[in-house]
Amino acid sequence: WVARMVMMGMKLTGKVPFKQVYLHAMVRDAHGRKMSKSLGNVIDPLHVIEGITLADLNETLTGGNLEEKEVKKAQEGQAQDYPDGIPECGTDAMRFALVAYTAQGRDINLDVLRVVGYRHWCNKLWNAIRFAIMNLGDGYEPPETPLTSATPGLPPASKWALHRLNTAVK
Repeated sequence: WVARMVMMGMKLTGKVPFKQVYLHAMVRDAHGRKMSKSLGNVIDPLHVIEGITLADLNETLTGGNLEEKEVKKAQEGQAQDYPDGIPECGTDAMRFALVAYTAQGRDINLDVLRVVGYRHWCNKLWNAIRFAIMNLGDGYEPPETPLTSATPGLPPASKWALHRLNTAVK
């Protein structure tokens, strides 16, 4: 498809439409099956980000060119995988899930429940940062130089946290 996009772009505009092509793993459903409209397991990222009810999810199947038999089969699959629909997860959780999956270096078996778990994690991280900022005080000024474990007057807990951070970065 990349070659077709380049040829069509050059024919219509006279310019190459893009300079870089990113290759990534194939996104599959939670069961490892290739996403297919006839199976009803295609997951629209916007549905994961914004959430969708099962009825609306089933409705997405009726507008296409699937036969009635295939629509029924796909709706049964959706009802089995998403009995309550897809909960709203937000963009941060979706991005974090895709990044976490790509670290595996193979096909992505996209499980919406895992994205929900990342939504909860992002929410905890957000609340922890809000708590820390709230307790810094109004007159807080960040230090001029970065903190290290050799910084004088640093409490032992802070030294330990900086050590763990440095270990994780290495």
